[in-house]
Amino acid sequence: MTSDTVTRRSRRLPRSAFTELFKVQARLSLRERYIYVGIVLPFGLLVVFWGISENVSGTVAGTGLTVLDLWIPTILVTCYITLALLNLPQTFARDREIGWLRRVSTTPVPPLWLLTAQLLLNLIVAGIVTAVVVVVGAALFGAPLSVGILFVGVAILAIAEVYSLGLIVAAIAPSQQGGVYIAGGLFYPLLFLSGLWIQPVQVGGALEQIMWYSPAGAPTRALLYSVFNVAPPYATLVTMGVYTVIFVLVAVRYFRWE
Repeated sequence: MTSDTVTRRSRRLPRSAFTELFKVQARLSLRERYIYVGIVLPFGLLVVFWGISENVSGTVAGTGLTVLDLWIPTILVTCYITLALLNLPQTFARDREIGWLRRVSTTPVPPLWLLTAQLLLNLIVAGIVTAVVVVVGAALFGAPLSVGILFVGVAILAIAEVYSLGLIVAAIAPSQQGGVYIAGGLFYPLLFLSGLWIQPVQVGGALEQIMWYSPAGAPTRALLYSVFNVAPPYATLVTMGVYTVIFVLVAVRYFRWE
């Protein structure tokens, strides 16, 4: 079946077909343990950094922010990375292994529909994680966060950017084990670039700029500004947008049915 044929046939599909596809993908994703790891993870990270913040007086590197304040955006991005690289690809890899994707390939459903359904589902989960971090961070640990339209918009862009990278892994992973290997190769470098172990402001120099404009550092920086109701640098937002478009295009281009 050629791509032109799929495109022509998909145009005749009713909207209810995408709704049913989304429901199926949701049921399959909820069977994966990593989705629950991603939801529980923020609680653990908040407790860890709150404990560090309680034992480290003053601010970090002259930023005027405490350890917990500074790491709130990093905790968010760490959770997004965990869900995007560990949960998202596993669902596709399992479907690919059992031949479900191959059967779907004989229908008018285009790859973009599958990727979109999974992205929307995981955006919902990421939204829940974001709410957990913000509410728990502010209510229990006293983090002076400001959640408004600016933060919501930046958070959506950050989630879309990180998850679009996960879509690439989901599109090409030949098996669940293969997906684990690919995700593992990306996971720890991305955590470093997000500032989980050391913040870019503490590094300085060229490495600081590399971290800020990396796929993990850019959303962290944007969230760091917006969570305190300050507009992020324009270049950071553009960087995130460019990453998102490129990652989605690559995922669609190299999507494998089997």
